[in-house]
Amino acid sequence: MEIRESVNYVFRYNKDSIAEKYIDTIIETQEFCYEFICKYLDVKMNDKIHYYLCESPEQVGQIYGDNEPCNAFASKPNKIYAVYNEDIKCIGFHEDAHIISYNTLGIPNIAFLREGLAMFFDKGYLGIDNYSWVRYFLSKNRYISLNELIVNDKFHKTSHFITYTIAGAFAEYLICIFGVNKFKEFYSNVDDNFEECFKKTFKVSLKDFEEKFKKYVNILSRNKAIEKLIEKELS
Repeated sequence: MEIRESVNYVFRYNKDSIAEKYIDTIIETQEFCYEFICKYLDVKMNDKIHYYLCESPEQVGQIYGDNEPCNAFASKPNKIYAVYNEDIKCIGFHEDAHIISYNTLGIPNIAFLREGLAMFFDKGYLGIDNYSWVRYFLSKNRYISLNELIVNDKFHKTSHFITYTIAGAFAEYLICIFGVNKFKEFYSNVDDNFEECFKKTFKVSLKDFEEKFKKYVNILSRNKAIEKLIEKELS
């Protein structure tokens, strides 16, 4: 693979690929995301992130070594494998937020929390904001309670449309209410007893806070056009 190094990244990509054609734009995008994440979290990484820009999900699996097709994922301690072609462009905040947080805040065992922080930086999924997804799930009785989603097995077996967007919206609401420093404290110290750690850190039960979260989401204005877009994506 070709190699291109920037201030905070080492990019690898195939010669004559779409990634090579747009490598300058990719570098500019990722450096912006890196700076934004680090400034917001007030953290600093010691090592550069190694970014493997692949032409297909199959190539991601081949290069990583498990031969499992995948669009993008973050590999500890500092590698990202992502598809970049005409149809799929897996760049932006998400995987970088994983790697930066893993190296500076730690790696909580709760998938809901890890994905929540990454989705907080994404702000949405498929161009639709996280809150709109959650509002839709609440209105259609498809919302899944947090005491279920904090269980990794349940999280991974449930549609990512539901899990990721609820996690992202909840992380944003949590940061909005308590601030990023309190969130970082929780992220860095949470153990397998999520609910107990939550109450200890934020002085409120997860159940009571979730009710306020749902009320907040339901108060936000609804957009029927966005709801139709969500229904189209879920169909």
